Amino acid sequence: MRRVGGLVMLIPNGSPARLFATVRERYANAYRRARLQVRARAKSRALAADPIASDPEEGSIAPLIVGMLALLLLIGSVTVAITGAYLQTQHLQDVADAQANSITRTMRTPDEASGSAAWEYASAYLAEVQPGQDFQALRLENVSVDSDHSVHVYLSARIRPPLLSILVPDGIEVTAHGSSRLKTSQGPSTD
Repeated sequence: MRRVGGLVMLIPNGSPARLFATVRERYANAYRRARLQVRARAKSRALAADPIASDPEEGSIAPLIVGMLALLLLIGSVTVAITGAYLQTQHLQDVADAQANSITRTMRTPDEASGSAAWEYASAYLAEVQPGQDFQALRLENVSVDSDHSVHVYLSARIRPPLLSILVPDGIEVTAHGSSRLKTSQGPSTD
């Protein structure tokens, strides 16, 4: 026991300096706890006011999902556009092959196999079949008959693939070449 001023104090285990050190330490701990509680209350009020900011990592998956969906949509639209262009080009190729075959079937003898006669037959075929409904600006570019009596037909047209017509409003110019050989002998073919 010790007398300080008019007070009598009990000092366990030692000196007053040690006593003041423990009091200061307890006060500092209590002060830290009070500040942490004030901060926690302020944070809980802020989170209650803004529910999105409750977790800083929450919501970071949404941009990833949107990006992946946009990428899948882009890949799908490019695939559709390429497939559409390919199918329309193949259709023009089929028309050119059918036209060349029709010309060789129309010509009966090798004497008829001339460029002007082939051109007339090709024009008549296009007028009869009217494949221009499928193509924009379908043109007969060239019709020729070579020395071995093969007929060559060159067509050109503008195609409008799906989804690409927005980017290319005039369409895409494509050409096709069809050929067929005039059968000059009777009987089964040896080709």
